Order: sequence, then C-alpha cells, then structure tokens
Amino acid sequence: MEGFEVRREGERVVMILGGEIVMDMIQEYKVRMEHHLCADGCREVVADLSGVTFMDSSGIGFLIGLRRRAESSGRRFRLQNPSPQINKLLNMLRLSDFFAMGQNRQGGNDRSA
Repeated sequence: MEGFEVRREGERVVMILGGEIVMDMIQEYKVRMEHHLCADGCREVVADLSGVTFMDSSGIGFLIGLRRRAESSGRRFRLQNPSPQINKLLNMLRLSDFFAMGQNRQGGNDRSA
C-alpha cells in the first residue's frame, strides 16, 4: 500500500501508512491528522506501519510529534505492525522503547499498556 489512510474504530483512530514516508509528505499528513487528534471520543491513536518501506528523519519526527500531541491531550499513542525495515530503524535510533508497539488484534503480542 502506498500513502495514507485514516480509519475511526470506536474510540481508536488508526492511521495506516504505506510506501516511503519522507519530508515531502509530512505537512499534508500533519494537517490530515490534526482533525482526528481533536475528535471527541478518541482515546487512542494507532499508527499502522506494516506497509512502510522507508522513512527519513522527518518521518521519525512526525511520529514523535504525533505521540507527544496525542499524549498531551490525554490519548494513548502506539505503533502497530512496523515492517522489518522500520523496526530495524527504530531499534538503531533507540526509539523502540520510546513508542508503545504492538501487533494487530489478530497477532497478539501487543506491548502497549
């Protein structure tokens, strides 16, 4: 999957990212997510990274900013299904403990609180 899709699942907002997450896309993604971060009844924001093949530093900054924005408004934030490439990048940058991470509901192994 290429691109960006947002789904509302009850109290959860799931942002599904795919392809390359690079600087050229970040501003549009921020604008699109702002509405969802402010939505009534949203208690958790999930970034599904299963389709992401590459992420530059601005993509990492986008995820860090989303986490901070979500948590500052009382919402949980977690990464879901990071692809092997992204998992390696998060580990290399020592961010795997910074983010709550998990698999989709079918996969179990959810490390989020």
